[in-house]
Amino acid sequence: MQVGYIIASNEVMLLHKPIGFFYREEPGNEQDSGWRFFSGDETEVYMEEPKNFAMYNATTIIAIDPSIVEYLEHEYPVAFERDEASGKFIEVGFSFK
Repeated sequence: MQVGYIIASNEVMLLHKPIGFFYREEPGNEQDSGWRFFSGDETEVYMEEPKNFAMYNATTIIAIDPSIVEYLEHEYPVAFERDEASGKFIEVGFSFK
């Protein structure tokens, strides 16, 4: 599967918090998949700081949580969050700007 690059928060990638929320928006360029990954604990102030995010190859995020693979072929716009009771990701409504 060729996904392209994703953007993930440092909470997930550097602090190793589990993925709690992710969404796909229209990609910004040919290499961008449009996928964005978060722990779900990021504050609004954190989200406004570009240095808190980086672009990664999709295989990097898959290595962190292989359960996301089944969602990566969804077309944009779409969003998922982890259900605390089951631990599985469920599709949720999300306001795309």
